[in-house]
Amino acid sequence: MDIRDFYRSLIQKQVPIIVDNSQLLTYLGDRGYETILFENYDFTKNQVVFTIVSDYDCYRRLLALSNSSISTIVQLAAVRHDESLEAIVYAFDRVLGCKIEENLERRSQIYDRIANSSEELYLADERGSELKFWLAETLEVVNSENSLRAGYFYSISEFWETSIVNIQGNKSSFSVEGRLFFDGMIHGSTLPETKERNKEALSCLFRAVTSSRKKYIDIEDNSIARLVIDGQDKTSLLLDLDLDAERKMSITEIGFGCNAMLIKRVDWKVNSIINRVIHGMHLGMGTAYKCPYVNFISQTIKIVED
Repeated sequence: MDIRDFYRSLIQKQVPIIVDNSQLLTYLGDRGYETILFENYDFTKNQVVFTIVSDYDCYRRLLALSNSSISTIVQLAAVRHDESLEAIVYAFDRVLGCKIEENLERRSQIYDRIANSSEELYLADERGSELKFWLAETLEVVNSENSLRAGYFYSISEFWETSIVNIQGNKSSFSVEGRLFFDGMIHGSTLPETKERNKEALSCLFRAVTSSRKKYIDIEDNSIARLVIDGQDKTSLLLDLDLDAERKMSITEIGFGCNAMLIKRVDWKVNSIINRVIHGMHLGMGTAYKCPYVNFISQTIKIVED
């Protein structure tokens, strides 16, 4: 199925939505969606479904099905960020409110721009952001296709962003240096123990960022060297996170959001994966497993044309 067909079918309430709690079942059912509880769905069905996950146990079970499910799953893993009904409704409404054709066109253009660039990529904005990327010969790309493959699992964010990651190792796809002024952040954890262990530190960091006016990070040798918030060095907020088990403060992702419809509808006080795909770009640290990941999101920085 083409992503555009999936999206149109979702808007027209023709895609089943799999949920893991009765509150979501009632809310979406009242809005007219065919909604099925996780434990009642047959993953051997050859169909495309949208899944909203708010519970870590169901998330683990869903991941375990990735090698055996015949269903094609597009999922919103809210539990990794904020599993509250309010945050899920915020994300779901913004998913429905985007223009998928424009999003996919922007995503394709940015992937092409990166693929056709030399070994270096420059980004800047009028606030003083200046980033220089060195690109590897082979890049690890999250998803550049417009079709959904049978039996595959997809994050909803893949459709609204261009994403390059350093999965194999530090600097395996890219390395970056410079300064990024950013507007907001999100954070996520794949494991419940990671989320719980970093809960207080992540809350302090999130509150400091969302309550401030001016913030930036300095990156040196592909690692965050400083976090400055309203003129004060707040790097300690990052150091309070449990980062030693993975790559500490090295940059693991560069992403370009393609959803221009979010610009006037973004609420930085909501920790939602949807905020990451706002038209702009983000830098990510962490891989979300043993350590949390944090994305710093800018609405203004752009690729500097040659």
